[in-house]
Amino acid sequence: MVSLKEKFRTQLLFIILMIGMIAALIRLFDLQCLRFEVYQKRALQQQQSVQRVKARRGRILDRNGKILAISSSRPAVWADPGLVKNVNKTAVKLSRVLNVQAYKIKKKLYNPQNPSNRFVWINKKISDAQAIALRTMIKKREIPGVYLKYVHNRIYPRDELLGNVLGFCNSEGNGAEGLEYAADNNLRGTDGYFVMRRDNRRNRFFVPEWVRRQLEPVDGNDIYLTIDEYIQHITELELDKAVAKYTPKHAVAIVMDLRPGRTGEILAMALWPKFNPSDRSTYKPGLLQNFATTTVFEPGSTLKIVTGAVALNEGIVTLNTKVFCENGKWAVTRGHTLHDDHSLGKITFKDVIKHSSNIGIAKTAQKLDKYVFYKYLLKFGFGKRTGIKYVPAESPGLLRPPSKWSKLSMISIPMGQEIGVTAIQLLSAVQTIASGGTRYQPTLLKKIETSNGQLIPEAKSFNYFEPRIVQHSVISEKASKLITRAMVSVTEKDGTGKRAAIPGYTVAGKTGTAQKYDEKIKTYSHRKFVASFVGFVPASNPAIAVLVTFDEPRKSPYGGTVSAPVFQKICKKTLAYLKIPMDAPAGINETKNK
Repeated sequence: MVSLKEKFRTQLLFIILMIGMIAALIRLFDLQCLRFEVYQKRALQQQQSVQRVKARRGRILDRNGKILAISSSRPAVWADPGLVKNVNKTAVKLSRVLNVQAYKIKKKLYNPQNPSNRFVWINKKISDAQAIALRTMIKKREIPGVYLKYVHNRIYPRDELLGNVLGFCNSEGNGAEGLEYAADNNLRGTDGYFVMRRDNRRNRFFVPEWVRRQLEPVDGNDIYLTIDEYIQHITELELDKAVAKYTPKHAVAIVMDLRPGRTGEILAMALWPKFNPSDRSTYKPGLLQNFATTTVFEPGSTLKIVTGAVALNEGIVTLNTKVFCENGKWAVTRGHTLHDDHSLGKITFKDVIKHSSNIGIAKTAQKLDKYVFYKYLLKFGFGKRTGIKYVPAESPGLLRPPSKWSKLSMISIPMGQEIGVTAIQLLSAVQTIASGGTRYQPTLLKKIETSNGQLIPEAKSFNYFEPRIVQHSVISEKASKLITRAMVSVTEKDGTGKRAAIPGYTVAGKTGTAQKYDEKIKTYSHRKFVASFVGFVPASNPAIAVLVTFDEPRKSPYGGTVSAPVFQKICKKTLAYLKIPMDAPAGINETKNK
């Protein structure tokens, strides 16, 4: 007979078992029903991994399809210091393959300041032969903790050519400077992925039945620039020669297309100091500044053609209007005297431009209403960004409203002082004159294509890449022809820009020798200048406009001496390359270029 004590023990055990079973069922219900998705996700994370497939970065090409920047996949070697069993032996073995001193590799594998680091690059750029040798060593488990990986490298096959404009990519393959940065959204593409399953050792292998979860990468778009590689080359070459002679702080040369259907397209943009994106060891902060679009300077006498165009358009003067230039010295107000480089008496307005008379242009500007003149300057594009695409940090320049002008502003601004411009703004203003008073937006962008060679969708609905008119009728076509005649006289035998003359072509241009304002002495310096020349050719049927400017050149400060010969050489070679017909008999507009 079972005692009460034994019966109690049996019942107690049964109750405990029932509680355990109920708890297990509750736990099972929790795992299988309430928290199934949470634990399923954790399990999948342990059993599988998502492998990213990096999209190919789009190419950058010139207008003719010549590659300026392209990405390639190259083998690289990295290590997990936590899995490296013998640092010394591993460093020695790697050094033999990579041709690197062992102690340098050892420093990477063992860093006392960061002992918990589980990822370190050994070499991001190794040859295919080195990769094969390392792969063999890894398979034989001779270098545990060392792995191979393919990384995307950005290659600039032309090295320094257009380097300042192109910029470069960072170690992650994203645009960091210049056009690479500004156009990153178009160039970058969209990465894809595929799923890999891990075994119990966390090794990964591809599972074919999971291909349905694979997402193909979408490669970046290819960007075709308006740049012509050959014209860029000759522009940089001629600029470099002049830089070697005059050693400026920096220099800029820009070539713009003026032919119908291409007006505003930049054919070359040369900058100095130069930058080689293929070798960033020489990179310094500020070196990649695009001086053509970010550096603001007073244009000096180059602005006189704008003032002259306004005066002619308003009917204040004609080319034959006589202007007395005070024999080179004019006391404008007490304490402010205006000087010319040459003693000029009564001359025509055409000769005011030809000889770059400060007094003559100032006297002419006195007849203009300052508010009218200000509106013209805005129409010519000064005081605001040109909107050129894929050039970061473009400056609007400096143009104060008339309410902040002084009594002398209508003396200073018409001859290029008290106003700040960028090189691209000044060239755009000259393009306006060359195009009969119509201002086009400057552009570096020819077209954008997807990786399969199709135009991007937004370009199909309208003329996305066609030249865009920014301002109609800035001046009349008649006024533009008149100021062009005056600009042609600048490059004739006794003009200030005679060194810009090209045999067989009529050249319209203007010199600029601008004193720089010195903050230390609170006035204009007599030692620091910006030497410029800007113009277009042929004057009768404009094909190209070119600007050349040097900041603080040594030996000579004059735009006619420093910049005009560079303009002439660039134009002469470019005209021959583009097969632009001559518009003047041989011997006309010809000057010996000393």
